Amino acid sequence: MERAARASAERNADEALNAYVRDVLCSIAREYCAEVRVYVMDRQLFNATAAPNGYIEVWSGLLLRAENDAQLAFVLGHEITHFGENHSLEQWNNTKGWATAAMVITLGAGLAGVYYGVDLSSVGDLAYLAALSSIFSYGRGHESEADRLGLQRAAAAGYDPREASKIWSALQQETRASTFASVRRSEASPSLFRTHPLTDDRIDALEAQASSLPSGGRADRARHRAAIRPFLPMWLEEELLKRDFGGFFVVLDRLAVGGEDLGVIEFYRGEGHRQRRGDGDLQRARDAYARSVEQADAPVEAWRELGDASHRLGDRATARVAWATYLEKAVDADDRWIVEDSLKALGE
Repeated sequence: MERAARASAERNADEALNAYVRDVLCSIAREYCAEVRVYVMDRQLFNATAAPNGYIEVWSGLLLRAENDAQLAFVLGHEITHFGENHSLEQWNNTKGWATAAMVITLGAGLAGVYYGVDLSSVGDLAYLAALSSIFSYGRGHESEADRLGLQRAAAAGYDPREASKIWSALQQETRASTFASVRRSEASPSLFRTHPLTDDRIDALEAQASSLPSGGRADRARHRAAIRPFLPMWLEEELLKRDFGGFFVVLDRLAVGGEDLGVIEFYRGEGHRQRRGDGDLQRARDAYARSVEQADAPVEAWRELGDASHRLGDRATARVAWATYLEKAVDADDRWIVEDSLKALGE
């Protein structure tokens, strides 16, 4: 897996971004810093993982959703705990043991059924369920321990422990706002086979633990945003591919809290409404593009889309100005001829 990650087209090799992530990791786990290898992957899911050989992946979906370095430190503390406590090896050994026991019980039940002429298949089913229950509950124990020890690590390194629960609250909000019912239901009920604690329980446990730890630690939003800023357009473009517009708008709202990068954020808010095409979305897209072009960091495409949306809404004057501005700014644009034709159709 590590060899595949190293050669993957999804690997983000940007030196500054990787240095930032590694610095946060090493700040909470100095004793492991020399033996772990960190790979930042451009994958749009909230995830990080640590293998028992010291290979660690941090996905862009996590970096996009973390609001500051303290939230990132907690998640990395969670993963380095899995590594330091040998959770994956323990889980593997536990899984092998239960799988063997389930196989023996199931085989025994089957032979007894043949010998005595009775149906004992339910015994095998119960053995199978018991094995799975043990495997997954064992995993939940590991996850809770990783939360607890990871938060201790982050707090000991000087990060604000109150930030740990906030990132799970934000993920819960994103889940509940999802366009897809299956995603909205994903935290609706407990299950015997969950490998992670339920989000409500997890948030409560982290808040309780944080209240017992020293407060006043750092949570540097500016540092984190500076590290991820060059990748916001690419990551948000990839987020749109999931077409989960409800969750996407929640992510944008959180990114916009500090008033930074509003040109990029409002452009992609407009793109979300344009692609969703629900009632009122055209006007919402037009308004978002208009807010985007007021910012110095607005993508040049915001002018083109403002022109398109304004034209479709019957605002020819705004469309004319927006398209003309796009042509001034995007001198070498591949679609320049299309915009020029659109302007001519307006009488220019």
